[in-house]
Amino acid sequence: MKSKRRAAYLFVSLGLLLTAALIGYLGSEVQPQHLRAPLDHLPRVIEGWQAMAPDHRLDERTLELLKPQNYILRNYRKGGRDIALFVAYFGLQQEGQIIHSPRNCLPGGGWEIVSRRKLTVPGAGGTGWRVNHLILQSELDRLSVLYWYQGRGRIESNEYWERLSLVTDAIRMRRNDGALLRLTAVVPRHGNHAVLDEELKLAAVLIPAMERLLPPTSAADNPPAAARP
Repeated sequence: MKSKRRAAYLFVSLGLLLTAALIGYLGSEVQPQHLRAPLDHLPRVIEGWQAMAPDHRLDERTLELLKPQNYILRNYRKGGRDIALFVAYFGLQQEGQIIHSPRNCLPGGGWEIVSRRKLTVPGAGGTGWRVNHLILQSELDRLSVLYWYQGRGRIESNEYWERLSLVTDAIRMRRNDGALLRLTAVVPRHGNHAVLDEELKLAAVLIPAMERLLPPTSAADNPPAAARP
């Protein structure tokens, strides 16, 4: 079992190194893409949740680390409960300026991931999009986190497939733009089902709303394609 895990880790590591190398090699051929409208055009009222003004700003150290072309950090409130939305958009991903996985960024400062799974966000007409769900814990406090990658006409929950698609899309479409969307909520001590249900409802509205802001694809007016399980 350990040898299989070691082999899988080696395969993934080599894949990521190859992706980074190819992105660097193709960098001069890939064209930067621009949002159709700034991210603060995302709806301020969603499923009864009201955006709290003003939107927050990242500190300079975090901005220097992430280097997004555009971002939004906004709190939504309903009935005394908050859900935080973070979106980071990259019009051109290259070495030192690429989407960071929340699985690597969120743990720390006493917080650790205690649960990880994939869920389906319901879409119109029976469609659905796969997203990641994390539970982070620090002593008795817990956070519920939904996140996914969106861009170039698709929704992706798998970090490694997302990295691979950066290369294939750079070759096929001459673009590798994309966004990370993340919803975070405090989990009440009595459970997390109600919080998670609300996060999924928000995600169902945010996905098509985000698609209207992202650079167009050949099927820009269509809903983004559901990714693999």
